[in-house]
Amino acid sequence: MEAAYYEIDPSGQARCRLCPHHCHIAQGHRGRCQTRYYDGRNLQALNYGQCTAIALDPIEKKPLYRFHPGSAILSLGSWGCNFTCPFCQNWQISQQEAPFGN
Repeated sequence: MEAAYYEIDPSGQARCRLCPHHCHIAQGHRGRCQTRYYDGRNLQALNYGQCTAIALDPIEKKPLYRFHPGSAILSLGSWGCNFTCPFCQNWQISQQEAPFGN
């Protein structure tokens, strides 16, 4: 699926505007998050509609813990992240490359 928030710069590369990294992505390559791929015409969101993790978590695990203490919250996520935090609990899925052929 075609990604949002990008432009093609004068050099012919895609410039992603989704996050502060503003990746310049050459044809046939991906951005830092590994989920945005430039096919030479459009920037593609490879992880659109893909889910790699889904769980019902205690709300205390989230920044909303004071909202409804003792309740549950739905957590879901997909491939890709533009950070490489050394303490990441989700590195196995957040740093995984999104597959082609969605």
